[in-house]
Amino acid sequence: MEEIRTREVTWHPKTKKLAQIANEGLEYAFVSKDYRQIHQLVWCKDFMQDAIHGHINKSATHIYGFSYDPKQDTPISMDRTRIMITNWKDAEFGEKVQKRVLPLLHEVEDILGISHTVVEKCAKIPQRYGRSGVWLLDSDKKWMKAPPLISFYTLLIRIGMMRQEGDNLEETLRKFRDGEVTSYYSENRDQDKEQVEGAESGIKKILKHGLTLFNRTMNANYPKVQNAKGKWVSIYTIHDRAGIVAFSRKTTKDLFPHWHRFDER
Repeated sequence: MEEIRTREVTWHPKTKKLAQIANEGLEYAFVSKDYRQIHQLVWCKDFMQDAIHGHINKSATHIYGFSYDPKQDTPISMDRTRIMITNWKDAEFGEKVQKRVLPLLHEVEDILGISHTVVEKCAKIPQRYGRSGVWLLDSDKKWMKAPPLISFYTLLIRIGMMRQEGDNLEETLRKFRDGEVTSYYSENRDQDKEQVEGAESGIKKILKHGLTLFNRTMNANYPKVQNAKGKWVSIYTIHDRAGIVAFSRKTTKDLFPHWHRFDER
């Protein structure tokens, strides 16, 4: 493995109780341009698209106990997608990030024609994460362009933790789908299998059409009030109905018709 650079991060102090389906496993948090943790670590990756929505629209986000207010909280980096990840129970976490997750991300980034994710190790971490370490993924800003994209990215990180070395994306998805690889969650061994089954057609669509599949501006992909057809888009819509699985199942079609213009008629 290559030598990993160490990065000092200013840690977020809040630890609110959130309503999340998962209560263990991979945790995520955005990190700012000047390396400050923007919000508390979360197990539910849908909170990531919620935070972007709040930042883009300059409006406070409050959902399922999670909160982000761009007028008071640290702004999200718009130059690079910066996400810290960890799992305090996993003593092999850093090795998995480097050997399993990064190659998978790089494969997809090559297909999409965007810059490779770079990994750094966070310094002076909270004691709770001493066993696993906390790792910073610094990637192309285009991953934040639309909710299904950041949802796809965070799903790649999670399934990448269980990817068997040498497997490409197609083989990794197949093994999850066929039950040959179990979920990164010990609590629900089928969680990632279900996610892969639900997301796979959307993933293939993104890889086929690229980033131009989505609206050109982020504002159009994270609307504050309504889309072109006057459909209401609330923060609950962004959280529950705008991720990679919803996009794959076409439940986003009435709200974001532009995303589905290449769908089979």
